[in-house]
Amino acid sequence: MRRVGIPLSLSLTAFLLLATDGAAQSAVDSVRVLLDADQEDAALALARSAVEGNPHQADSHCALALVQIRIDEHEASVKSAERCVELDSQVSYYYYVLGDAYMELAGAKGGLGALTPAKKGKAAVEKAVKLDPDNVQARLQLYFYHRQAPRIAGGSKKEAKRQAEEISKRDPAMGVWTRYRLRAEKAKDDERVEFFEEALPLCGPTDRLGYAMETAAGTATTVKNDALAERLVSRLYQANSSDPRAQYYRARLWALQGRSLEDAERLLVAYIAQDERPPNGPSFAGAHWRLGLVFEKQGRTDEAIGEYRKAAELIPNWEDPKKDADRLEKVARG
Repeated sequence: MRRVGIPLSLSLTAFLLLATDGAAQSAVDSVRVLLDADQEDAALALARSAVEGNPHQADSHCALALVQIRIDEHEASVKSAERCVELDSQVSYYYYVLGDAYMELAGAKGGLGALTPAKKGKAAVEKAVKLDPDNVQARLQLYFYHRQAPRIAGGSKKEAKRQAEEISKRDPAMGVWTRYRLRAEKAKDDERVEFFEEALPLCGPTDRLGYAMETAAGTATTVKNDALAERLVSRLYQANSSDPRAQYYRARLWALQGRSLEDAERLLVAYIAQDERPPNGPSFAGAHWRLGLVFEKQGRTDEAIGEYRKAAELIPNWEDPKKDADRLEKVARG
């Protein structure tokens, strides 16, 4: 995990300013800002200062739990989150964080050791939803739990579907994504088109986390009919031509089809050049892999090998780009 620190004095000064401001930002909000900026060290210092200065304030312990979850201090995050809900048992978000802490602990334990924390995590997130039925993040956590957990741990595909429907009532973009993911492996082309038509109007500036875009792109690029795929991807791109994700998917299909390769190269290079990946956007490794395919189809063997190797470096356990690089090198050697 990348940890980018800032001077301890700066983080403490920021906290003191927040604590004395008339419109003071909560410790949780302050920590989330720092975590969003990958400032884990500063967030940890701020959260610890908040707990020391306000040991009986639930918000301070919640802030500390958030940081401990991020830095994989699983047992400690559970203790902090439990203390948080002990101090204030009426805030939905606090139970959501407690559930997240337990589920991360379950993931770290694995096997039978995961069963108890997983069930406790599920119970905490259910409490979060009970306190606030509109807490879509808690509902999303429950959706994932029921979709992935075995029956022995309380998982239920039927309940996952119900949560997806409840999410759709509150957040259409997230909702269409959750419902499509339940059908993705079995959906026929006509069903994928239905999901595409539902998701496409939801793409755009209001789709902050990219759920609608991922659904529209996922359905458009997985239909089996090539002509249909071209029509859907073209519509997605035309409707969102300034969105890097739509540009990527337009370029990806061109690369696979061996068409408009110069335009595909331009769009993929631009995607890779971004400072950070857009929400729910394709990985940079995937963009390098597709750019390698573009170069290969243009006969630019050395550049193609280079892009395949870059993709493999970014995701070391990804075998496809490694195989492509090895294949081209073997051909080049004759």
